[in-house]
Amino acid sequence: MVQQSCEIEILDRGNVPEHLIDRAYRDLTKIHKFLGNTRSILSAIRRDPLPVRRVLDIGCAHGGVLHDIQRRLGVEAVGVDRQPPSSPRTPFPILQADAIHDRLPEADIAISMLVAHHLAPDEVASLIRNVGRSCRRFILLDLVRHPLPLALFRLFVAPLVSPITVADGCVSIRRAYTPRELADIGRQAIAGAGAHIRHSVAPFYVRQILDISWNPPRASVR
Repeated sequence: MVQQSCEIEILDRGNVPEHLIDRAYRDLTKIHKFLGNTRSILSAIRRDPLPVRRVLDIGCAHGGVLHDIQRRLGVEAVGVDRQPPSSPRTPFPILQADAIHDRLPEADIAISMLVAHHLAPDEVASLIRNVGRSCRRFILLDLVRHPLPLALFRLFVAPLVSPITVADGCVSIRRAYTPRELADIGRQAIAGAGAHIRHSVAPFYVRQILDISWNPPRASVR
């Protein structure tokens, strides 16, 4: 088992030149496609039994994945991030917000990719509850703290991306939750809320997903 790390990632430390930040987030968008993360989110949204008109991306960074989702599904899109890009190059707004505490834009579905490992357990639970006030469904995708994805990342992904992406990727995996830890956080967060939760782990531990639906829906975009 990999010991959980509290190390801060380079992109979270500040004082990183803008062109290196851009490169790192372009790398991350490519990694999501390479690992099948984007495909997994798209598939989950397409399986929704209700019409999906608006998708909210929490911690969307520069909006690369959300742009792909908008283009493929033809939905309205909105992103939120604690530190949105100063000059976003997306056809949708990226709002500055703390998704743990701030009121979020209403949407049918909220997604979050590789955000949970940046947060303490109580913050992840607060994030889930806060999303439930504005969205009827929350698809939270994150890494798995396990030696196998760490080895696979170093072997297959690291040679193709920037040094910052390599360093932060390794730290991210070491900061992530085990499947049991994340599932427990999710169940505790929705206790008594009339919500349904589904937790899945991909082969080789390349990702894990909490898929939470509130019943009756907390919000619906018309």
